Amino acid sequence: MNQERTAGDAPRNGTAPVDAQPAMSGARILADTLAAFGVPAVTYIPGEGVLEVIDALAVHAPQIALASFRHEAGCAYAAQAIGQLSGQPGVCVVARAPGALNTTLAVHTAFTDSAPMILIIGQASRAISGREAMLGYEDFPETFGPLTKWVGTIDAPERIGEMLARAWSIAMSGRRGPVALVLPEDVAQAHARAPVPMLPSVPRPSIGEEDLTTLRDLLRQASRPLLVAGGTGWQQRSLARLAELAHRHAIPVATTYRRRDLVDHDDDAFIGEIGIGIDPALAARVAEADLLIVLNGRLGELNTLGEGFKGYALIDPDPARREHAQRLVHVHADAGELNAVYHADLALLADPNAAVDAWYRESMAEAGMAQAGMAQADPWIAPGRLEDRRQWLADARAARLAFVSGGRCEGPVDLRAVYATLNDALENDAIITSGAGAYAVWPQRYLKHRRYGTQLGPKSGAMGYGLAAAIGAALVSAPERQIVAIAGDGCLTMHVEELETAVRLGVSLLVLVVNNCAYGAIDGAQRRMFGRSVGTELGMIDFAALAKAFGAQGWVVEETAGFAPALAEALARPGVKLIELRVPRSVGKPLV
Repeated sequence: MNQERTAGDAPRNGTAPVDAQPAMSGARILADTLAAFGVPAVTYIPGEGVLEVIDALAVHAPQIALASFRHEAGCAYAAQAIGQLSGQPGVCVVARAPGALNTTLAVHTAFTDSAPMILIIGQASRAISGREAMLGYEDFPETFGPLTKWVGTIDAPERIGEMLARAWSIAMSGRRGPVALVLPEDVAQAHARAPVPMLPSVPRPSIGEEDLTTLRDLLRQASRPLLVAGGTGWQQRSLARLAELAHRHAIPVATTYRRRDLVDHDDDAFIGEIGIGIDPALAARVAEADLLIVLNGRLGELNTLGEGFKGYALIDPDPARREHAQRLVHVHADAGELNAVYHADLALLADPNAAVDAWYRESMAEAGMAQAGMAQADPWIAPGRLEDRRQWLADARAARLAFVSGGRCEGPVDLRAVYATLNDALENDAIITSGAGAYAVWPQRYLKHRRYGTQLGPKSGAMGYGLAAAIGAALVSAPERQIVAIAGDGCLTMHVEELETAVRLGVSLLVLVVNNCAYGAIDGAQRRMFGRSVGTELGMIDFAALAKAFGAQGWVVEETAGFAPALAEALARPGVKLIELRVPRSVGKPLV
């Protein structure tokens, strides 16, 4: 988990010359390449166009866990989760048009979440291309092009390794994301002699001395700096160094939406998460900051939501309209993210780990000079500003603590108490997944994250994500690691069939479903806009009984006092468990 492999870790091709190697099918070459790249699991649904691939993986790459799902969206969500957690692309194999097109929302989710993923699509043989083949579709590049970083079609078995290596590199470079490879059936069947390629070396751009000097000058003059960390591709060591820098230079740290596992919530420098459900006090802090450092985060609508759910209001794209002079430093590994909407005073094209490591080394060197009496205590803080910065940080942290201890919940099940109980019961490395809906604001506010790699949630707004993502997490995690999927009743039923997948695969996870018999977020939005709602009321489902029908275990909680014993019993048991929390339809976001 979270241990990225590099070119130095890759197996070298020490086999005989190509001409002396036995010819192998394209499917076998693909299986051998995925095994050589260290792919831990492949998610899939068997079907026309990929039968040779699935068979080759099962026979020739037994070290790769094969996980067959009920719906292609489920297996693609799981691959996205694997890519986000494991530090290498998640791999998903799907059949011709019906299978491939079922993955589009999940691929979009991987794109919006910057999660590396390789989608391998089976296609009809080239001999019948353009003849309306059974389950055929000719326009995969046009369909998946806008949803991915790249779409490639493999036209010969000897090029499979080359194309996989290219797909891997593209998925992992710059802003990470999904790629798609189309594999015609006859290419998978044909034989060729081809070496297994080396694992691609992924570029890691850093920042230079001149950029560090500019960053130091900007930070030195700031009285109210604020750092916002986000994105994917982080390494634990760099995040630890970032926390140390925040304390050393008295900088409060927030995270972008659904990246709140980047900072330990018990760290005194952590002040919350921007985006949907932002603490109004944090929004005010962002507006008051005289220096914003956005590190690996994207500045789109979701991360700039202000009052009234208005995008690009938290930070105004026009500096002239801001309340005071506010400088902006934006660090990102993809040049396309820099100056896209917000023109930064300092735009740095850099891998987040490399950027933090460079900053850390500079700061450590300067600290050593200060100890030796060769420099001032901290050149990153101007004389006379240290106490102001410390007070700024302390006030921001106090506002965060007030936010997570406040609010209230109507009805017989107090969701604040539910998440307090869950906090106490979970280990620090427990993985929490969720989909989209008003129910997700409660764990966002009240559930703690203590370690990196413990949160999965789609910024695409995809419902039905949480359960499939939890299965993906289970496939690449230690069996004893706790995994909890949180869902609303509307969200879960988008892909509730994957309960059977979890049971069949033998994974252990807990599903927590908040059942208010409504599409809660949309119900609330309609009532605010029109004073009424249309089409949001849902029928009652007994989710505990449904879980049992799938072979899982189920509990129903209708009062707050019933949650703790149900949770204790569920966590003590192996396998797939589901706790249904029955709440009134009126329960939406936490009340102030």
